[in-house]
Amino acid sequence: MRYMGSKSRIAKEILPLILKNRTKDQFLVEPFCGGCNITSHVTGNRIANDNNYYLIQMLLGLTNGNVGIEDITKEVYSSARDDFNSKTNENFNDFEIGWIGWMGSANGRFFDGGYSGISKTKIGTERNYIREAISNLKKQLGSLNGVNFCFGDYRDLKIPEESIIYCDIPYQNTKQYSTSSGFDHMAFWDWCRVQKYFGHKVYVSEYNAPEDFECIWEKSVKSSLSANGIIGGNKVSTERLYKGNITSII
Repeated sequence: MRYMGSKSRIAKEILPLILKNRTKDQFLVEPFCGGCNITSHVTGNRIANDNNYYLIQMLLGLTNGNVGIEDITKEVYSSARDDFNSKTNENFNDFEIGWIGWMGSANGRFFDGGYSGISKTKIGTERNYIREAISNLKKQLGSLNGVNFCFGDYRDLKIPEESIIYCDIPYQNTKQYSTSSGFDHMAFWDWCRVQKYFGHKVYVSEYNAPEDFECIWEKSVKSSLSANGIIGGNKVSTERLYKGNITSII
């Protein structure tokens, strides 16, 4: 699924590290699942959580057989955005608001991104970004069957014993969704330490991490975020995967 900061391009590189020595029934838990571009590449027990209510309502609806409208005009988009901003369902239900917001917004940014629609490319051709977004998500849907979707704050998530936790957090000093504005990075790293202490394997994608987290993979990639966490960067960022090695929280 198209999503700002998506890990779809690097999933096949980092997953062998994250899933190394995974046991048959061990859970993979994503507290910040976003577009599910990691979860959709994994089988077995999976929990996908996010604090964007409409994202989870859309994913739940789709995996339960709901079908979203494909003709997302600018008028339809504006009506759904009005419902979202007013927190009402005057025109659409929660599933439909999620679907229109994610499929119809530019750059995979929900209603923060504005209407995408059809645009001309530099070589004079046209791209229907909404059609592309819908097509990409449809291809992904089959791999999401059986996922336990949850909505809420990552700190309230109930995690099965000895799980593998992968966190694709809001990167520090980069453009955020409205739902991730004000994210407390220090509190997050402390939460990771607690999870590791209680027997979980913890992996985090970020540009940088505290010294007690080991970088086990890195790669320079073009990014839609500010490069390396520096606002106004050159859009080439060093993606890193960190592993929590803390053995004590005292």
